[in-house]
Amino acid sequence: TLLVVDAMTGQEAASLTAAFDNAVGISGAILTKLDGDSRGGAAVSVRGVSGKPIKFVGTGEKTPDLEPFYPDRMASRILGMGDVISLVEKAAAEVSDADAAKMQKKMMDASFDFDDFLKQTSLVSKMGSLAGVAKMIPGMAGALSNSKMNEVEKRMKKNEAMINSMTKKERANPELLLTDRS
Repeated sequence: TLLVVDAMTGQEAASLTAAFDNAVGISGAILTKLDGDSRGGAAVSVRGVSGKPIKFVGTGEKTPDLEPFYPDRMASRILGMGDVISLVEKAAAEVSDADAAKMQKKMMDASFDFDDFLKQTSLVSKMGSLAGVAKMIPGMAGALSNSKMNEVEKRMKKNEAMINSMTKKERANPELLLTDRS
């Protein structure tokens, strides 16, 4: 029997877990909403009270967002040290090595255009919310407030709308948009 616990409950997860374990008996837990503001303190509560393992974590609303639980990664997250391994895994799932090499080459020889920018923002959004991705980067967990992250996401959507309103020629040749050629 698996207990599903909302990571946002924090320390309240301890009493919830104890009551459920006493009433039904659990074999493990699933921790959800780890893509939100929670750093995962509920994980410590669930394990500490029940002695049972956390089997999976939910980082989104879809089935593919249910991932195996890794205690060492959760410890890094709780300590604000990010989760680079999960970040790399998410990125690898979204982009092939060939595409990454192609994009790197375009950046290195300064031929990166607006179409490439749209591809990159699309890849990041497939990895989850910008706030969720930023939290995986060491030192970023508390660096930006949710309001700042929401501001950035709104700005990215505006940028996407502006780029989509450009002609293919303008997207491929950003220099065409410059009015001051000095």
